[in-house]
Amino acid sequence: MKYLTKLILFLFVSSVFSQTNPFDKLNFDKVVAYEFQGNGELLIERCLKEKKDKINKTLELSKKQVNNLEQVLTSKESYGNSTFSCFDPHFAVVYYKNNKIIGSINICLECNYLISSEKIPATELKWIKISDDYSYPAKGFSKITRKEIYNFCKNIGFDKYLKPLNSYLDD
Repeated sequence: MKYLTKLILFLFVSSVFSQTNPFDKLNFDKVVAYEFQGNGELLIERCLKEKKDKINKTLELSKKQVNNLEQVLTSKESYGNSTFSCFDPHFAVVYYKNNKIIGSINICLECNYLISSEKIPATELKWIKISDDYSYPAKGFSKITRKEIYNFCKNIGFDKYLKPLNSYLDD
């Protein structure tokens, strides 16, 4: 029985972490990037429904752009830093099927994290140990990932809310 329990646990953990890109399961026909004023934890879904005046720019992404962004956000190396509590996102991508939202990713570089409709396994791989009794997930973007997201936004012309990357997370 003991071995069966360990086997079941191993298979469960393996299946969760073997799926590196949870967005692969989405059946979408377009992905749109949004630059918006997400102050006060305002997510893009609510902006699209109630606060369209908060949206500054939109751009339908190419398949290559979507793949590049997903690769950055789902890599095991993409996380490992702390996060802050502000969560005022200014960049988001929304997955659509027949003009209906089926998935989203809201990103805040100031607090160093994202809120995603799909669970990203890589966000749970690293931990920050405070003591033998306490640790917490290091789900904040790595330095390299912060730069990649920043450059992605700049490359698609989303720079209204971009602030220079000059926090201790970027040194």
